[in-house]
Amino acid sequence: MADDFNRLLMYIVEHPLRQVESREVELDASAVQDVAAEIEAVTQELKKDAVKLVPNFEEGLRKAAAHPPLVVDDTSADGNKIAEAFARYLVVPGLATSQSTELPDNHFSYTFDVNWDALRALAQQAGINLDNALRGNQ
Repeated sequence: MADDFNRLLMYIVEHPLRQVESREVELDASAVQDVAAEIEAVTQELKKDAVKLVPNFEEGLRKAAAHPPLVVDDTSADGNKIAEAFARYLVVPGLATSQSTELPDNHFSYTFDVNWDALRALAQQAGINLDNALRGNQ
């Protein structure tokens, strides 16, 4: 099942997130920049970061599916990495929304509301049955 979540995360990077990043690169581009090369470099960096967060992405999605909305905080390494994965790979491309609440000692609690219909549709485009992946079925 981890493979399904890895494939889903890479699909998010390659498609909706790449579109967001492409717009940002194009807006910031000068006439002498190789925009296509810069977009590819940004995409490769996002993939590299995403690979490290696959376990946290999977854990967060399982928790969010079981008890929506997902609430995590950055007082633990796991909570912090789940929040990072969700913020970068679900919130930025519009697949989830988030709210934060300040906690003592400069920490935060994050509430993520996943747009399950949009995420299921995107997973289907990637050839993944999200419900089966979340249940642990092939």
